[in-house]
Amino acid sequence: MRAPPGVRLERFQQLIDQVAYESANGSTIIVEGQKDRESLRRIGITGPIYCVQSSRQNALGFVETLVHEKRILILTDFDREGISLAKKLTRNLNAHKVHVNLVLWKSLRELTRSHVRSIEELPKYLERLRTEANNPTRRKNAANHLMYEL
Repeated sequence: MRAPPGVRLERFQQLIDQVAYESANGSTIIVEGQKDRESLRRIGITGPIYCVQSSRQNALGFVETLVHEKRILILTDFDREGISLAKKLTRNLNAHKVHVNLVLWKSLRELTRSHVRSIEELPKYLERLRTEANNPTRRKNAANHLMYEL
């Protein structure tokens, strides 16, 4: 059973705060595309964010541009392609002795499970959690309505 929206909202906000902290304290964030970067900006992430797809390089070439970074935070999408890319980037960056943080990515993926498949969906998910947490009767009415439809 899933935690109530208020609990999920609090946990989600803690994770976003941790991403913002890491970013503000020297970690470079890697995302797949421009929309992912824009979404992180909308939820308050201000540090450097690099896009794999915008670099117009293959993963190995992209990694070569990041070997001077001390800490990398990978935030690829939660679909099969994003998981594969996260593993490939981690493996290649670790080979260059770059510290890669996947803990926050895994935590976000676990918390959002079936509700979010890509990083660009995070602002909408945050908005939805806020609405559900602030309006519990709407949630109950929607659940009752679904129950009667079955």
